[in-house]
Amino acid sequence: MARGRKPKEQAVVPVVVDHAKLLKEFEQEQRVQLETLYKDLAKVKYNIDESLRQIGFMDEAESLSQAAFKAGRAFGPLDQANDKLEKILDDMYNFNYDDLDHWDDIIDN
Repeated sequence: MARGRKPKEQAVVPVVVDHAKLLKEFEQEQRVQLETLYKDLAKVKYNIDESLRQIGFMDEAESLSQAAFKAGRAFGPLDQANDKLEKILDDMYNFNYDDLDHWDDIIDN
């Protein structure tokens, strides 16, 4: 038998979880992510439109060198759009890697 006083029982303090607050924070975080994705996709769309506009001017070229110049001007925004879209897809994959196949492994049939 142990000598001395009996150890005091420590009271279990219930943890109060404010589910409404957690849900509101989650919804806010999702909204910010959606707005960021929307803005990034808008930039991709703008760059693609700019490339298409430059390509549309190729038929006005009077020489092959002018047409090549206009095609070269279309390459810059198209390359930027590709880089931005790749970053968006990588970010989505990194965030949800358990649920998604890597975008580079998906083949359209």
